[in-house]
Amino acid sequence: MNNQTDIDIVVRYLEDPENEQFKQQLNEWMQQDAGNLDIFLDMKAMWHGDPLPAPSTFDTDGKWQELNTMLDKVPVAMPAPLVNTRVVKMNRRYWWAAAAVLLIAGTWTWMGPGGYKTYATDMQQDSLRLPDGSMLYLNAHTQVRYARGFGKANRLVKIDKGEAFFDVKKNDALPFIVNAPEVEVQVLGTAFNVKAANSGVKVFVQSGKVSAAYKGTEKKVILTPGVEASLKHNGNAIDTRIHKKNNNILAWKTRTLTFDDTPLNEVVDALEDFYNVQITISNQQLADKKLLATFPNMSLDEVLDIMRKTLQINVTHKNDLVDIY
Repeated sequence: MNNQTDIDIVVRYLEDPENEQFKQQLNEWMQQDAGNLDIFLDMKAMWHGDPLPAPSTFDTDGKWQELNTMLDKVPVAMPAPLVNTRVVKMNRRYWWAAAAVLLIAGTWTWMGPGGYKTYATDMQQDSLRLPDGSMLYLNAHTQVRYARGFGKANRLVKIDKGEAFFDVKKNDALPFIVNAPEVEVQVLGTAFNVKAANSGVKVFVQSGKVSAAYKGTEKKVILTPGVEASLKHNGNAIDTRIHKKNNNILAWKTRTLTFDDTPLNEVVDALEDFYNVQITISNQQLADKKLLATFPNMSLDEVLDIMRKTLQINVTHKNDLVDIY
């Protein structure tokens, strides 16, 4: 938060959380920057009486002076006359909330955004057990965060990018929520996969039921086992697809690719996603050829060699480019 407008948005919502207009304004503001959600959650916690950071860590008097200086420096347009001007005196709690913004900003350099725990992977995969007992499996190039107090006041996980599989411990009193770019996924107890890509977000359910929705809208879908939803960035339509049991959505986790009379064009899609390469079928007459094979944790060259012999096709592989002809 860098100005009074941001403070107004959060405080108006905290004072009247049932107001639909305030909810919408808050939602739009939080989507402007990934760190805004962290700031809001910290302000909300302090608004409801959670303790502020230890005095030894923060210069409270200094922060108040910073706030007063900031408000004194708000520019005033001189040429235009003031019309219907009104002055609103902020109550003590409103001023305290504004000061809390500066306190939160002071934590940024040593705690990360709002004290959130952040986990990120590079080329490797990883897994971790969340405080509520749920398991989280991270694909390569994935970043997730969850708030302090996870499992007590909320069970909220934010996936900034990449792909993660969630095996959620059931808790009827505390829904498990995953925030992805523009999309919110909510469950009670289930196992599901979330992939946040450049084009949008995909949600696949292995067991249980999941609600996937565009943030700030009523557009949502209930997913059951075997169903995948695709939610595009800046979109409002939700596409769903039913997958047969032997699919490769979770191949990144199982490290096994399975093809059951799968057309070559679908095989290519799975290989591109699994090995992070670009594959072209130069001869489109080959696109309908079907592959029956299982590849347990094999290298791409091993897979391509088996495909070449099985389907009687030609394959070249150089760097991250593969050509089938």
